[in-house]
Amino acid sequence: MINYYELLKNNPANFKQFSCKELLFLNYDCPVKDKKVAKWSEHNYIYYVLSGQKTFHTPGRSWALQKGTAVFVKRGACIVEQFFREPFCIVVFIMPDSFIKAFMSENKNLLQIDTKEEAANDLVIPVDADEVMKAFYDSVLPYFTSEIKPPENLVELKFKELLLNIIRNPVNKELIAYMQTLVKRSESSLEHVMEMNYAYNLQLEAYAQLSNRSLSSFKRDFQEIYRTTPGRWLLQKRLQYASMLLTTTDKPVSDITLESGFENIAHFSRVFKEKFGISPLQYRKHQESTTV
Repeated sequence: MINYYELLKNNPANFKQFSCKELLFLNYDCPVKDKKVAKWSEHNYIYYVLSGQKTFHTPGRSWALQKGTAVFVKRGACIVEQFFREPFCIVVFIMPDSFIKAFMSENKNLLQIDTKEEAANDLVIPVDADEVMKAFYDSVLPYFTSEIKPPENLVELKFKELLLNIIRNPVNKELIAYMQTLVKRSESSLEHVMEMNYAYNLQLEAYAQLSNRSLSSFKRDFQEIYRTTPGRWLLQKRLQYASMLLTTTDKPVSDITLESGFENIAHFSRVFKEKFGISPLQYRKHQESTTV
């Protein structure tokens, strides 16, 4: 599974970027090869689409990204569906929870709206791309063609300007509510991280990162909550989800393998048969015959 943050950070030759601390912004034409890929990020990021199209998928939800749209993507995992009609060119702003927390604490007096409602649990939150925001995105593009690299403190100021533009706009109340929840909590809910990300082929170290724990603390806390090991719990959750997809969709087994977090079709078929006694395709046919 692709670690999105590490992929971008470690490939400056392919993804032109400017960074400060754990902040990173870049614009690039994405050289896609696969129709669908699974990726995860330990940090949040904001996409502003300059051209092209992509769709983000999580269990039960999809978000279409096209020219002129902007979204906030929470730290976590998703399936990305690629389209090949034109290059996908974006400006990306990557920011850790700690930066958002510090910003919200420093600027709470600037909030224009009351956001007492519960923040949504969805991975992707739309960001209103009004004229002010479009002008902001346009303001960073010259950095990528200039021979002079912007200093780190200027990069950080652009991130703060971005968040200031977000919180000044009442249309962004869902995102503002989510950013306020980051200030209130000391650590990520392990249960929330697992329920949002079980359907992806992540290593345990990645789940630990997403829940802001060391690997040993993650395993200990997981055992206390679920009374089983992460490996056993993940396998059962993924098999349950895969069986649901087999009976409620006509997706091919290859897609279900990817969307359920299994390494490959052979591994998926083997563990599925161990659980249900028949292959995935036989299971689908059996379920279809019993519902006729």
